[in-house]
Amino acid sequence: MKLLSILLIIAFLSLGSLGCQQVQKPELNGQGPLALKVARGTDVPEYHAPAERWRVQHQEALNRGDFSQRECMLCHNPQTGCNRCHQYVGTKEISVPEAALYWPAHGR
Repeated sequence: MKLLSILLIIAFLSLGSLGCQQVQKPELNGQGPLALKVARGTDVPEYHAPAERWRVQHQEALNRGDFSQRECMLCHNPQTGCNRCHQYVGTKEISVPEAALYWPAHGR
């Protein structure tokens, strides 16, 4: 009986570890479903450099009122950029109705 319990525990733990998958981190021009896409010829503004610092601190700039989410949509497609990262880290998705005017569902 004790051996059966041990075997069941081992089987359960083995199945649990097999069900876990490594999800690739979103990266600019990367591969996979979370790859971030930026339209060719898009200039990167000075205030976005270095990108790693900007990635971490963009919410602070929004909170300070340096710019609005609507202004972000002028350059960033929330479906192929913002929301892929937001899904990855588990934060609220960007939902700006005007974004559809700049970024149609199958466009850019």
